[in-house]
Amino acid sequence: MKRTSLPPPSRAFLTAVLRLALLAFLAGGAAYAQATGVISGSVVSTATRNGLQGATVSVPAQGRTEFTDSAGLFLLQGVRPGAVEVVVTYSAFEERRVTVTVRGGETARVEVELKPAQAIVMDRFTVATVREGQALAITEQRNALNVKSVTALDEWGVLPTQNVGELVSRLPGITFTTDEDNLINNVSIGGLPASYTRLNIDGLSSTGVGGDGRTATLHSFSGSMYEQVEIIAGQTPDKRADSLGGQLNLKTRSPLAMAERRRFSYTASGRYFPSWSKRNFAVSERPLRPDFSAAYTEVFSVGQGVRNLGIAVTASFQEVLNPHDWDILLYESTANPVAQLRDYTRMSGLNDRFLSAVSARADYKLSESTRVSLRFLYNAGSEPFFTYTAVNPWLASNLSVNSATNPNGGIRAGYTATRIEMLPVNNPTLQPGGVAVGAAQMRLNPQRYSFTSKNPTGTLVFEHNWGRLRMDHAYRWSHTHWNSGAGRRRENGTVSMRTRDAIGFILDYTDPAGQTFLPTGGASVYSAASYTPFVTSNGSATQAVPQTSRVFNKRDTVTDTNEVTANVNAAYTLATALPVTLKAGLESVNRRVNNRQVFPRRWYGVVGSVLPTDGLMPLTEFERQNGGRRLPVVDPAFISTTLGNSALWYEDVNFTATSQYTNRRILEEGVDSGYVQGTVRLGGLTILGGVRREWVATDTFTYFRARTTPIAAEPDHFKRAALDYQRLSYDGEYAKSFPSLHLAYDITANLKARASWSTSYGRAPLGSLVAAVSANDATRIVTMGNPDLKPQLGRNIDLKLEYYHRDGTVSVRGYRKEISDYIGSSGRSGEIIGGGSDNGFDGLYEGYEIVQPRNLGDATYRGLEVDFRQRLSFLPGALRGLTARANYTYLRTQGNFGGTTAIANGKLGGFIPKAYNFGLLYTQGNFGASFDVNYTGGWPVLNVSATSPQTARFREPWRVMNAGVTYRFRRDTTAFLSVNNLAEEGRREYIFDPSRVRSNWVIPRSLKFGITGQF
Repeated sequence: MKRTSLPPPSRAFLTAVLRLALLAFLAGGAAYAQATGVISGSVVSTATRNGLQGATVSVPAQGRTEFTDSAGLFLLQGVRPGAVEVVVTYSAFEERRVTVTVRGGETARVEVELKPAQAIVMDRFTVATVREGQALAITEQRNALNVKSVTALDEWGVLPTQNVGELVSRLPGITFTTDEDNLINNVSIGGLPASYTRLNIDGLSSTGVGGDGRTATLHSFSGSMYEQVEIIAGQTPDKRADSLGGQLNLKTRSPLAMAERRRFSYTASGRYFPSWSKRNFAVSERPLRPDFSAAYTEVFSVGQGVRNLGIAVTASFQEVLNPHDWDILLYESTANPVAQLRDYTRMSGLNDRFLSAVSARADYKLSESTRVSLRFLYNAGSEPFFTYTAVNPWLASNLSVNSATNPNGGIRAGYTATRIEMLPVNNPTLQPGGVAVGAAQMRLNPQRYSFTSKNPTGTLVFEHNWGRLRMDHAYRWSHTHWNSGAGRRRENGTVSMRTRDAIGFILDYTDPAGQTFLPTGGASVYSAASYTPFVTSNGSATQAVPQTSRVFNKRDTVTDTNEVTANVNAAYTLATALPVTLKAGLESVNRRVNNRQVFPRRWYGVVGSVLPTDGLMPLTEFERQNGGRRLPVVDPAFISTTLGNSALWYEDVNFTATSQYTNRRILEEGVDSGYVQGTVRLGGLTILGGVRREWVATDTFTYFRARTTPIAAEPDHFKRAALDYQRLSYDGEYAKSFPSLHLAYDITANLKARASWSTSYGRAPLGSLVAAVSANDATRIVTMGNPDLKPQLGRNIDLKLEYYHRDGTVSVRGYRKEISDYIGSSGRSGEIIGGGSDNGFDGLYEGYEIVQPRNLGDATYRGLEVDFRQRLSFLPGALRGLTARANYTYLRTQGNFGGTTAIANGKLGGFIPKAYNFGLLYTQGNFGASFDVNYTGGWPVLNVSATSPQTARFREPWRVMNAGVTYRFRRDTTAFLSVNNLAEEGRREYIFDPSRVRSNWVIPRSLKFGITGQF
């Protein structure tokens, strides 16, 4: 791969910064150390014996302040000798003052224990770990130099599926997307599309189960692995810049944060779909699935050290069962008030997902100033029973109302917005061989898939605190492998078949949960003989076999994403009257994405054959709703046993030979970056500013069809494919600078104002960079990816006002984001392919125009975000145990993508204009209760066309409510019960008008119950 390295001037500049900082330390450090002393210590909670991260440790008489690290440890260097008063503060805890005797050239050690504020009594009102989770989130957010939101896992207790996305979704400005079985997959920040969100783990880039490994895909990440989550909106120069929406950073817990020597914790629970929920038949057969997690933490004294080695191991296993249960409807494309409902699909089945996760972390204090951390994370998902059946009555042709003058019309007059009758008439266009088929058809699509994902990540981190000079360097390897296939032993697959002869039926969507389909005449949709195959396309000089209406596929789509990251950061605090810190660093991220098909196979049904119905899929929701009579939905696992029967099937080997070329994509991407930034404190004002520069190089690879060799010239399918397909590889590169400025001002001790101006960018997705190449001889165009796509550039302004008090925080944030070089869909580029063998297409396609994705237009977003978190300790009596949380986000958008008019608010695809969260937490004695609601407002799925508004597709508002109770029956053991999706609301989309339902998901209520504890 061709790489872009740091240009000599930039490299020399960054190297000089690091050398100057190091020289300053070496020149003055030795003498300085002899004249002063060091205070080393820890800050722990008396309630849980956990180290408190982010506690403020100050020596007021000498103007020195430090914050405790992730283990609750601190190091104050350069302290003048004598009796020194140390003041320690932490949100929701009592202030503590201790006197320490400091001697020149020596280290004084102290452990400071903080008690919870007297307004909160642990045993009566608040579980200690929950309270400390709240305090940690507030403290981290308050101490930040930029705009960000923080939440801790301990704040929220047990989550419905332990998916880390469930935790993230409770933060301000966060909405989410779900996968096909309703697990939170991606999150969006501030109403912007989820593709703009970037995933970090402990501050470093990490791969995810996505198409190019960049997207924050969370459905295979267990929440039990992490201590807290950060949402970073204002990007500082020391953070990666490729995050138009923001960064999601998952942070693991340091084992050195535990004050006791050894700790075991566990959770054992089950998730259950009760009979009084909207569970489908497939789920009702086994509605209860297990969920376990366990953690071990121990602190050792190694060598001459004291409590200098901490080891933590966490493991979890979940069987996450979710139903597939949704409708898809297609209509006549019209702006008229009533549109014909021409196509209805009912999906039903289940996905049984097994999630395993292991986290191991070892932190070692090599010395008072140096700590080494070795971390390993492993997330694995296995979905061996990904099963559903699609039943699809539709009108394929004759899309007009039947009348005396139009006797072949397929629609009976008198249809309404929700009810229509299809007539048993034939399509006037005959199929190959002169076969007549019905205008209306029933299509059956039973499917059995499997899906596996494996995501190991290993990290080595060094942290050095040499007083004025601090340095850290980290090295990470992250890999994601996922395979969407036809079963663990390729025993499954997908089948598609449809009726041949004319059929008639009524579609009635007046009551989506009631009977929607009623046969009225023609062939029986319940007879396997009605689905006898017919030829849809004859064989040709390049297509060896005829294609028929019954198709069976087995395929494995595999993607491997490999990423290696290394960075180094150095910060030096100048010995000046004003506290000034200079920081510089380098980072390199190298990613390779390899997407391919592994020996896909396809069979066609023999014309006139009837498929045996010995093995059927489980009862579908379509059958249950419409009388219970079975359709010939033959199980793909059974079909696999019949593929050797030549009276039923013949194989299309040409499909196997060509698919290995048409579905092959490789992306190699290297991002080298360097930054410099400075921080200065002027009384209550903190100013941080600097610039980051990133050099990006990409190398893309795919195949394109350069020729069409007749079968007569080369009968062997694989040899013929090798002759026809040629390699296509392109390089691309660019470099961008990203300056930013961040201000934080303490108006009072509890009121903080922030202002941030930053720049960021978003790289093009894999599909846009390496789209498969195809040529159209009739229109003389070649459609392909665009490896030279420039990134989308963002200019961001954030203003935020935060008020902190002992019981919580209130904040208001306004933000504006301008995006230029917006990446649009494929369009004519104006570039004409030249002649000659070196034209990039082996001399082919001379004079053709290239059609590819391109940068076009710009967009502007303005948002308002309000966040409120408070323990209501001012209430009388038992009500003091209440804690309330609420946040609200509003977004206005506008964009122009090459057209004559701008797309205004509510019409820009993928942007969510309104969202809110609300939650209550209550504890009284040993009893606890919680309630939360997440609301995502309606939004357009795609940009709304001014010329074709009837094609607009919208997501309706969606509200999810959960409630739970806990009871601590022993000091170290708590039982819990939660009810999730109380109102059983599901996702719903419509086209043009809310009455035209596009999709409707049925998501049943579920229960989570179990025990959790530690010893």
